[in-house]
Amino acid sequence: MHKDVHSLRYAVYCKEKGFLDPKNYPDGREYDTYDDYSVNFAAYSKSGDIVGTVRMVIPKPGQRFPYQDFCTPSSSVVLPPLGKAAEISRLIISPEFREKPDAVEFGFSSLLSLLARRSGAKQPNPEYTRVSPAIDQSTSPRLLLGLFRKMYRHSKEHEITHWYASMERTLARMLTRMHFSFHQISAPVDYYGPVSLYLASIEELEQTLEARNPTLLAWFRKSRGDNPPLPL
Repeated sequence: MHKDVHSLRYAVYCKEKGFLDPKNYPDGREYDTYDDYSVNFAAYSKSGDIVGTVRMVIPKPGQRFPYQDFCTPSSSVVLPPLGKAAEISRLIISPEFREKPDAVEFGFSSLLSLLARRSGAKQPNPEYTRVSPAIDQSTSPRLLLGLFRKMYRHSKEHEITHWYASMERTLARMLTRMHFSFHQISAPVDYYGPVSLYLASIEELEQTLEARNPTLLAWFRKSRGDNPPLPL
């Protein structure tokens, strides 16, 4: 699966959007040093084609979050301890599976995270996990929920309590409408467009969903053996 993930990242970041120089990735797969300590998730269509991906960067002592390359949180913000937080990064939906409204809001100038510098030539061998392709209509909101569901489960299993994400305000508003409350914790910076650093508490996310969309929370919490339809 790792070849699929990195090939999709190359197709979007290097070829479609031109964020990175394709010449730096002669094997047609985009990766960076953060992949060495990331968990990658992928969504597949019923025909077996990769249609979306996202990763969680989970540093250990001596390692960095991607946001630390370009952004500084406000000094008034109490940050979660290392080992309890992950940074959502490299969110990509394949072009043919994007809805037009999402194409405007995502913009792909920031996604959920921004591009981190690539350093080193060795391809990493990180942990990967699939998202079940049980999606009748493969639209980007459904794919986004499926990827978030997988990140939520992984976070609960590994006692991760908070998520960082660097994004534009329009994407933060979109996530808020989906009851994923990310709070801005930095001033905007110019990094492939105006972006800010956001922080989300998984406990707050659960409380918000419990109050506003308990069906969605129940879907998030379903066991791995279950394959229920996605609540709308």
